[in-house]
Amino acid sequence: MTIVKRVAAGTAVFALAFSAFAGTELPARADVTKPAAPISALPQSGASPQLVGSVTAAQVSLVKKKKKKKSKGAKALAFAKKQLGDRYRYGGTGPDAWDCSGLTRGAWKSAGKKIPRTSQAQSRFGKKVKKSKLKKGDLVFFYSGKSHVGIYAGKGKVIHASRPGKPVAYIKMKYMPYAGARRPG
Repeated sequence: MTIVKRVAAGTAVFALAFSAFAGTELPARADVTKPAAPISALPQSGASPQLVGSVTAAQVSLVKKKKKKKSKGAKALAFAKKQLGDRYRYGGTGPDAWDCSGLTRGAWKSAGKKIPRTSQAQSRFGKKVKKSKLKKGDLVFFYSGKSHVGIYAGKGKVIHASRPGKPVAYIKMKYMPYAGARRPG
C-alpha cells in the first residue's frame, strides 16, 4: 500500500471516529484512495458536521470496541445477587422464596443451562472443580452427603438459601464444611 493510500485510510478511520463522537453517520462504503475533507472545512459550531467519504467494515472494526461476553457462571451469579434478601422456603423454587438447590437451579436456568433439582443430583452434574480453581457462578457443596449448595461469589464467599427464618444471603465458605464444587456450564 502506498503512503498516499495509507494516509487516506487513516483519514477515513479518523473520520469515522470523529463522526461517532459528533453523533453523525457515514455512508457504508469508502473510497480510501481519496482523502476526506480537511478538518478546517468542517463547521465550527452548532450544526453536526457532514463528513465527506466513508469507510469500510474493516476500518469500522478498528474503531468499535468489542463488548466482552458474560460467562454463564457470571450470569448465574448475577441472578443469585438479585435474590439476596428473599426468604427461605423448603422446596422453594422462586420467584420470592427459595431453598438452596432451588436457588442454584434458578440461577443457572437464567444463564441458559438446565441443572438437576436437588443438591445431591447437582453435585454429580457438570465438571468437578478444585477449591483453588473456583470461578464465580460455580456450585459449591457443603456437609456430608452434599446436602447444601451455594453459588460461588468470589473471595471465599457463596450466596445461598440456608434455612427457615434466614433470607438468601452471602456467607463465607469457611463457616460450613466444604464438600466439593462443580461447574455446570
